[in-house]
Amino acid sequence: MTVTLLAPHWAANARLQKAANSSPPLRQGEPDKVAVKLLQQALTTAGFPMKAGPDGLFGNQTAQAVIAAEKHFGFEVDGGVAGREVIGALDLSLRGWKPPPGAHWGGLLARTIIPVAQRKIGRALTALGDVRTMLQVGGFDFVTADGVTMSALRTHFKLVPPGGARQPIEEFITLATIDPLIANFRGIRNTLNSPRLVRHSICTLGLDVAAEAAFGGPELFGPAYSDFRFDPVGVTNIDITGPNSLAAMMMHEATHVIDARSGDDATSHISEFTAAYETQPARHARHNPSAFATFAAHIDDGADRPRALRFGLGAGRPL
Repeated sequence: MTVTLLAPHWAANARLQKAANSSPPLRQGEPDKVAVKLLQQALTTAGFPMKAGPDGLFGNQTAQAVIAAEKHFGFEVDGGVAGREVIGALDLSLRGWKPPPGAHWGGLLARTIIPVAQRKIGRALTALGDVRTMLQVGGFDFVTADGVTMSALRTHFKLVPPGGARQPIEEFITLATIDPLIANFRGIRNTLNSPRLVRHSICTLGLDVAAEAAFGGPELFGPAYSDFRFDPVGVTNIDITGPNSLAAMMMHEATHVIDARSGDDATSHISEFTAAYETQPARHARHNPSAFATFAAHIDDGADRPRALRFGLGAGRPL
């Protein structure tokens, strides 16, 4: 999946569709005058006019208009080059997208959600640390083990107390099974503490994608990572999303940054909104981004939520 321009103004222009994926972007000296004129018209419509008007020539005036648009949308300025970010935002703008002033979408909003995610991560680490201490000091104690933590470990990571019965998909709680969870939660926490790894952007997977990340980062947060609605939601995927679900998405994507196995759709990358999540084996669950986000929410809330009501965008809305 890639960025696809939908605004009728330029949807049929192949050069702009390529520029919307930075393959390559438009810059000063661009030979395709038709594409440049369409870009200039879009900039003018969005409130970034050029003195010379839309003349099809990508010179300094057009570059300055692109820079003004980048600043308006909150993107990093890259010398007036029109690529995925500014063209993607202009496409939404041409379709009527008008974000409220302030931090209401993308990485701007994500930075305000980091404290919510870090609270949940901190509580998850405390719960796992208590289990680890129990294992180190005197072995596993069924009497003193926290019931919420035990339930969350079984539900999301398929880990059960040692010595009892277990299902084929489950493993026992040991240092060998707890330590990787602690390491990943620490990695998620560190990712969210790094400003360079939390980016305000347009996702490479499409304008309707809220967030994405590859191993090593960064996390990209796009227009669909939003706390306001833009119709038709079935096309835009831009809807009012609460802080707990925004935090779940953030933790999910941060797991991709630090766990190379977390993106395997056949084994590890299983949505918490599907039946397959309930039967995922422990060896894969410990790499599942959804399991980390949902375990942290379980610990934070003191209980799991029904499958359809777990935090996130839900089965019908893409991350």
